[in-house]
Amino acid sequence: MIKIGFIGLGNMGLPMAFNLHKSKKIDLLGYDVSSKSTQKFKSKKAKATQSLQELIKFSDIIITCVPGPKQIKSLSVGKGKIINQLSKSKIWIDCSTNSLSCFNFLKQKLKGKINQFVDATISGGNLKAQSGELSIFIGGNKMTVSKLKFIFKLLGKNLYYLNKPGAGYAAKIAQVSLCYLNYLSLSESLMLGVKSGIKPKTMLEIIDKSASGGYTSTRYGPNMINGDYDPSFFLGLSMKDINLANEIIKFQKLNLPIMNLTSKIYKQALKKYGPKSNHLKVIKLLEQNNKLTFSKEGR
Repeated sequence: MIKIGFIGLGNMGLPMAFNLHKSKKIDLLGYDVSSKSTQKFKSKKAKATQSLQELIKFSDIIITCVPGPKQIKSLSVGKGKIINQLSKSKIWIDCSTNSLSCFNFLKQKLKGKINQFVDATISGGNLKAQSGELSIFIGGNKMTVSKLKFIFKLLGKNLYYLNKPGAGYAAKIAQVSLCYLNYLSLSESLMLGVKSGIKPKTMLEIIDKSASGGYTSTRYGPNMINGDYDPSFFLGLSMKDINLANEIIKFQKLNLPIMNLTSKIYKQALKKYGPKSNHLKVIKLLEQNNKLTFSKEGR
């Protein structure tokens, strides 16, 4: 059996860890700073530890799935942390949405251990994480990645082997940026119809069944019009992703006006509703600016 240590039992990490736990070929040990998340993991008869050092020592493969660069740096560098204990027999897979500047920091610290590191960012949300149908963007040494394919197949359905270290991070940031553009575009399309007297549910169905429909309208449209603004993700995490995109825009000297406008709107929403609010609260900001509430119009 291969020993895997899974760090980060949150909204995405917990269902991913459960899927690995089901495999008879894997001996899994979980870790999270939240005791509540650890207890959820243990409730499925899975093993967990409160010691990061114990997990690293236990593992042949370490998987991290944490919110972002701050947490990655905290886990990776220092006495008893991942890089310091990454022996030649261990591999580190990071599934977090991370910045390219943080990747460059890791690369510098890893040095000769860089071939033992794989960035494997994920997309698909909590539901796809539960079903094991995530899209996974995988960067890293080709030989190392080839050893890990059985793990990725337990977690995802659409696997993209990008080989170059750091490419998984870049792919995720580029892909997720479009999500935030799409949320705002969908809400504006809904407003055009609803302000003209069409019920939100009907307008959403029209969009969903037309050339403009897609995953965003199907998955998130109902959350926009029912007033819950999707509790599965935080607005603060959305802003974190947008900031990662802005870092690439600045570094590559790109001129992306739509992304720039999206960033401004999300900053306004974050200031008004706070980082722990449901991520689609940004739509509520646009509703208020247009004196419209989708959930009330649907009655």
